[in-house]
Order: sequence, then C-alpha cells, then structure tokens
Amino acid sequence: MEIGSIYEMNPEAVRTAEESSAALFSLKETEKYGKSNIAFTASGRSAIALALKSFARNREKENRPETDGAKANAMGAMKRCLLPAYMCDTVFFPFQWEGWEIQFYHINKNLEADAEELGRLARQMRPNLLFIHPYYGVDTWKPMRSLLKEWKAQGICIMEDVTQSYYLENAGKEADFVVGSLRKWYSVPDGGFVASNEPLAMDLPAGEDELTKKRLDCLTEKWIYLHGSQGREEKKAMKENFLKKNREIEAWLDVHKEIGGLSKVSAGILSTEEEKGCQNRRNENYRYLFGKMEGKSEDKSQFWPILPQLMGEEAKTAAPLYFPVYVKDRDGMQKFLAEHNIYAPVLWPVGKENEGCLTEDERFIYSHMLALPMDQRYGKEEMEYMGKVLEEYEKSDIKP
Repeated sequence: MEIGSIYEMNPEAVRTAEESSAALFSLKETEKYGKSNIAFTASGRSAIALALKSFARNREKENRPETDGAKANAMGAMKRCLLPAYMCDTVFFPFQWEGWEIQFYHINKNLEADAEELGRLARQMRPNLLFIHPYYGVDTWKPMRSLLKEWKAQGICIMEDVTQSYYLENAGKEADFVVGSLRKWYSVPDGGFVASNEPLAMDLPAGEDELTKKRLDCLTEKWIYLHGSQGREEKKAMKENFLKKNREIEAWLDVHKEIGGLSKVSAGILSTEEEKGCQNRRNENYRYLFGKMEGKSEDKSQFWPILPQLMGEEAKTAAPLYFPVYVKDRDGMQKFLAEHNIYAPVLWPVGKENEGCLTEDERFIYSHMLALPMDQRYGKEEMEYMGKVLEEYEKSDIKP
C-alpha cells in the first residue's frame, strides 16, 4: 500500500479520453462562483497569468491614455499587488512575468490575515490587486469577507486562489477573478481555470504540448508501477524514473511563460469525473483524520491539526487538498511516514521573493507544516492504515 505522491492514471482511461469529444467542456464546481466567463488553462500558473493579462487589458481600455508614454506610465502605476507571505513561490512567477510590484501581507499560525494590517497597507500602498487564498478547505477569510467588498468599492481588484479549497462553497463570491489548479485535484496531465465577470484576455485553444505528453507518461507509468507484476528492483527503477520526470516537469513549468489551454485528454477525463463523489470521499477522509487528532495540541503531542474542526453546514464542503498538521520534528515525521509508504509533502518551500520578510509565525508555518494525503484515491482502509501509523509515530522514541 502506498498513500500520496503524484497521481496515477490507467492507460485505458487515457485512450478513452483521447477518443472522446469535450468541445462544450464545463465543470459544475466552477459554476458556483457565479461568474459569467470561465477559461480552462493548462495549469494554475497559466490561470493566474491569464487573469493578470485580462486585468491589465480591461483597465487599459477603461483609462484609454492619449499617448504611448502616458499609456506606459498608467499601466506601470496599475501594477501594485498585495500577496500573502505564506504562499507557494510559483504563484509569484506570473506576477513577476507581467511586471507587477509585489508587497507581502502576513499570515498567523491559524492561517489568517490581519484586517488591521491589510487596511493599513491598502491606505499606504494603494494596491491595484489583493490576492487571497483560503487554506486547506477552510474559509480562513470568513472573518474578512465583508472587508473584501469595501476594498473592491475602493477600486482594488480581488483575486482569489482556490487551489487548496476547490470545493469550498462560499469561496470566490466577492472576487473579481477566481483562479485554481485542477491538476492538483484530479488525475489529469494538466488543468487550471480562471472565472470572472470581466472579459478574459484571450481564447485558449486546447493544448497538446510538452507538459501534457510528459505528464501522461508520468501518470501512466505510476499506474503500471502500482498495478503491474514487475519485480522489486524493476519497480524501484520505475519509481525513480517517474519521480525524476515529474521534478523535471515542475522545473520546466517554473520558467514556461506561455499561457496554455486545457488539453483534450484532460477535458475528456474531467468530463466524466464524478466531482460530488470525489468531494464526499475527501470529506469522509478529512473527518476520519480529525477523529484521530482528537485531544492533540502543541503542548502534549508530536503533531496536531492546524485548523479547527468544522461543524454543521461548513463541514459538508470541508474537502481540502490535504490535511494540514504542525509537527515538532517535521523532517523526522516525514521520514517515518515515508518508511511506511505514506508520502506527505511540505507546502511550501520558502521562495527567494518572500524569505526576507517573514514573521515569526510564518517561519513557524514554513518549518513545521506537513500535508497528510487524503484525496479521493483513498478510502477507509487507507485512512485506517494511516491512523495506525500516526499512532505508532506518536508513541515512538523519535523526538525532536
């Protein structure tokens, strides 16, 4: 049994998807944001880049400067943004590519921003765009949703990244642009989206590029690794190979500036995906792991949940990307889990863009956060196994 790491894909599912037609592709979960325009992209980064291009083009048309020089000055003055200091560093790349001035705002250990700090930065910096991120399936922006409306009224564009909270029911309603990565949620070689009531800057043809082909190789090779009859040494070599390919793909994405569209094969796969079933399975796994965390806290446990358990209606959509925990000895626990074939990633490494401005709370997040896998590939058997391994780690002699 292996839990976590990159998705696997049955080669038969790939062939079926390649033969299918998804010309009128749509995803019901993206419709809940209530936006009139939706574009499906190759990645979350492409979605952010498309949103930024759309923002600039739409404001350029509104301002209509009379000369090229005035136009350049106006557009330069329009590219100031506020981003959370706890964020995946790859999110910074599209802003840099599009010439934005980045200012960071801070996140506390509960993964919440501070309204007073944001208000002060909004007054001092007069940003054109505020980028927000509800973390791990919980609406960590719930206390400040009303403030988003106030900032919008002041002319600040709100962009909300739902990559960790795709199923969250109340996300994105106040945002001018909603962006997210689909390839993080489903077994597809590529996928992202941007939704907005504003016109989007370009039509994206279905992509069939290098990303798609290489990712398909990775995902199908992992499926063969998991389900094939190869010997131990051959499986070990296969695993090393597809993980190496995946690292190369991610590195390629870091420098690939072109905005790509969703591939036909990904559209074919997603068009048959039972999203509600995926949400329910994630929700079940999420609630099971919370049950295993009962009573855990920083003062008496080796690891404990970052976010509070949700109750009532909110709990029905708490189907996050991962189950996040703080760990006293993160490296030790990650190694222990890997020895038991559970692969829990660190989200995220510190980027060179934000490393010099982190608060004590943010350094704690970056140093102690671990993401437990709980996606729709797994059910009761896998969660029970993970629960036993977590209990074993808590009782072990492995201490920081």
